[in-house]
Amino acid sequence: MEEKKKKRLIISIYNFIKIFFAFSRTKKYISLSIKRIKGTPQALSLGLATGIAISFTPFIGLHALLAIFISWIIGGSMAAALIGTLFGNPWTFPFIWYLTFEIGQFINYGFLSYEEEFSFKIIKKEISTLLVILKNIIVFANIPELEENVEKLKLIPFMVVGSIPLVFITWILSYFSFYIIFKSYRKKVKKNNI
Repeated sequence: MEEKKKKRLIISIYNFIKIFFAFSRTKKYISLSIKRIKGTPQALSLGLATGIAISFTPFIGLHALLAIFISWIIGGSMAAALIGTLFGNPWTFPFIWYLTFEIGQFINYGFLSYEEEFSFKIIKKEISTLLVILKNIIVFANIPELEENVEKLKLIPFMVVGSIPLVFITWILSYFSFYIIFKSYRKKVKKNNI
């Protein structure tokens, strides 16, 4: 029995190290991709900030399209916006969803209430419903089914309301942080090339 525990421990440690280095490699790849994108520090910062901020909305499946569209409107880098949407991923979504739900409930206090306990099982079901709604809008335009599916959404409205302040705060913080980083990086590159 001891031997099995040792093997499990070794396998767990090995898997943790493997995941850690895979994450490190992904981080390095994203960093290199960002450095290679052409554009002004302002355009790159606008794009990245937009992508990151859009990740705080509950509209999974539309993050990339929304980020590209908004980035195009405000004159940001669309490639940087796509990279920015990588902030929303399977590791961060549970935290983002819970945070947006709690903020949405706080903002809606007294107007709307949700009696059930927050659960990711319900979120998964609602996101599936949201995708069906999008399919109905884009492909079929089936209004009765669309109305029926919209009425099924209980958590998503709270998450949408809760995501609004997070989107603005995240966008502002991301924009200024990345602007400073890109500006100093470009100065350093220019200085070393001269």
